[in-house]
Amino acid sequence: MRIRQFLGFSRSPDGDVRHAERTAALLRARGADEDLVLAGFLHDVAKPAGTRLWHRVAGALLPRGLRRRIARRGGTFGRYLDHARLGAEEARRRGASERVVALIARHHEAPVTGEERMLHEADREALP
Repeated sequence: MRIRQFLGFSRSPDGDVRHAERTAALLRARGADEDLVLAGFLHDVAKPAGTRLWHRVAGALLPRGLRRRIARRGGTFGRYLDHARLGAEEARRRGASERVVALIARHHEAPVTGEERMLHEADREALP
């Protein structure tokens, strides 16, 4: 991602909402079914409202094992690091299918299936 895009996105109060809408729209335009579009819309539903630029940068730079340990501690940074798992739990509580739940849970993992790859690519492209 270009630095200017990232800064604009991270400073926007509705950046995460626009990102979710754009991710879902990209998936729909590429012929994704409704479950995959819903996963695109909900994939960041558990990101804390207080997420700051430093959370995003540090989260990208930390090794996976350290991210997991910090995530268990809670707080805004911990919830940010654990938002894929927390978002999957929230989607399950809202009655989403297990397929949608699994897609949300894995959206920051290396894609294995074609639909995971579609979500991963749309997630990256949906940034402003």
